[in-house]
Amino acid sequence: MINPPVLTYTPPVTAKVSDAGENDRVKYASSTMQGARPSMEDALAVELDLDETTSFFGVYDGHGGAKVAMYCAKQFHNMLLRDEDFLNNLPKAIKSVCSRLDDDLRRSNAWSVSLNPHGSFNCFQFLNTGVFASLWRAMEGTYVPPLHEGSTACVVTIRGNQIIVGNVGDSRCVLSRNGQAIALSIDHKPTIPNECERILRAGGQLLRPDRVETGPSYVQGMLAMSRAIGDFALKQNRNMLPSQQMVTCIPDIRGANITDDTEFLVIASDGVWDHMSNKQVVSFVRQKLRSGRNSLGKICEMLLDRCLPPRDNATVILVQFKHIAQESNEVADAISTDEQLNVDNPISTDEQLNVDNPISTDDQSLALLFGPP
Repeated sequence: MINPPVLTYTPPVTAKVSDAGENDRVKYASSTMQGARPSMEDALAVELDLDETTSFFGVYDGHGGAKVAMYCAKQFHNMLLRDEDFLNNLPKAIKSVCSRLDDDLRRSNAWSVSLNPHGSFNCFQFLNTGVFASLWRAMEGTYVPPLHEGSTACVVTIRGNQIIVGNVGDSRCVLSRNGQAIALSIDHKPTIPNECERILRAGGQLLRPDRVETGPSYVQGMLAMSRAIGDFALKQNRNMLPSQQMVTCIPDIRGANITDDTEFLVIASDGVWDHMSNKQVVSFVRQKLRSGRNSLGKICEMLLDRCLPPRDNATVILVQFKHIAQESNEVADAISTDEQLNVDNPISTDEQLNVDNPISTDDQSLALLFGPP
């Protein structure tokens, strides 16, 4: 008789990696925790001074592996800074970078090599020259892009008195204005009507994963979100544009003005939002700030602890505004009419758009204004 395997409990990893900083416009802190996942697949990037007038913050939640999220965290802000529309049209530049990241992943293994250049770059450089050139070209021809690995991207730029948010997937950005929780991104779930329509038009289905009888449906039973960078197994329809695929990398873009009552914003992976609503997170952070006893870094760590037990990786960036007088600049004009967020009539003061609370018909029409389906 064969003894059954012994199931052992592996406690979640609750150790955190935190950071903090400030400039003359904002203060920030970040914290990230592995949780119960066997590995860490979240990544983040902060550039307080991407240029003289722009701050950048990004959260990237990987799935199927960590490499795509790592590549996004390493390259997104650099590509954005070099984009031809960076100075005059940030929304267009953010959309361009999402597409270029997807193109990098699809084209060759160079993106993966760039994550670990030491010890591998010289070898590849050698193979790509001389008598090995033809062999190397043949090897390049066999490259397979990441079929079942990908990442969300929730990126925030702050310039002048403008906040510009680009979002792909189900990481999220929420703004606190005088205690009111204002969603600056939409969770891209397959059951949202406009997302579902695109999936079905591309030949996809909404299915539950194998051996799962209840719960939310996934794209082809595989992916819990309808937009992502990577995941090329779900971008295979040769008759459709990238924006029309079952899963697309095209972000939604939203903007908000920084006013005197704009307090802070929270950018986090779904390891936070699965446990707390927008309103709960804003109330929690606001209470800790008002006590005056906690640094931003400590508040981030306390927020992650509030999400215990951690079933997933959890990452948060907290940005607090200093309210130094600033002049308006060209960013407001760069957001076209169909992308401008009406901050006086926000789409929601609170909740995440999830499977149990799908976006309403009216909200669907409004959401479509902020980016192509």
